[in-house]
Amino acid sequence: MLDELQLDWDIIEKLFCKMDYSYDLWLLFLFVEGSVEHSDLSTALAQIRDVVAAVDLTVNKYEKFQELQEVLARLENKSFAKLKNGKVFRKQDLHSKHRDLQHKGLVYWKTATGRLKDTLALLLTDILVFLQEKDQRFIFAAVDQKPPVIPLQKLIVREVANEERGMFLISASSAGPEMYEVHTTSREERNAWMRHIRQAVESCPEEEEEDERSAETEEARQAAEMRIQKITKFQGKKGKCV
Repeated sequence: MLDELQLDWDIIEKLFCKMDYSYDLWLLFLFVEGSVEHSDLSTALAQIRDVVAAVDLTVNKYEKFQELQEVLARLENKSFAKLKNGKVFRKQDLHSKHRDLQHKGLVYWKTATGRLKDTLALLLTDILVFLQEKDQRFIFAAVDQKPPVIPLQKLIVREVANEERGMFLISASSAGPEMYEVHTTSREERNAWMRHIRQAVESCPEEEEEDERSAETEEARQAAEMRIQKITKFQGKKGKCV
């Protein structure tokens, strides 16, 4: 009779182990499919799943909020970053209620000289931020005079050829294209970061821009794409020569 029921028995068993339901209620699950009891309990189970999923989502969001607050508590108040458009980005800009932490972790920002700088990356709702640790405090990262705050609008992420732990971040914003090379400790971590960034880019709110800038933005995006293709081809040739 149990084989006739289309229920996830592993989930049901775990659920009843955690909850103090009576044995009689457990027996109700033995009613054959099509009965009123089976239909009602199936509906109840679906609702329980929805509630558990909603609770998990709320708990995860709260934990992310706490993680962000812990980082902000260590961020120097006087630290700031100059953006590509000339604006100044400060600590209080990270306190926006519209910005939630999506992902966080240690990554390595590759400099123009080939060195890897330890940075803490914060993936938020609409931006990606790089911080550096100094005297047990955080400051906005300063590498090659590139902005440590990257808007997610028009952000492209690509793998680095012949480097399974590296990825390119290409910002094709209307303020001007910029490219970053970031490395992780493993291929799996790199892939996880790429997945998180792409998901954040897809769900990122659109940036309000003037109509006359649209053509310029598209040209910047194409230029960034061409640049990454040239670098990829160069690295491919370099790898064959090794």
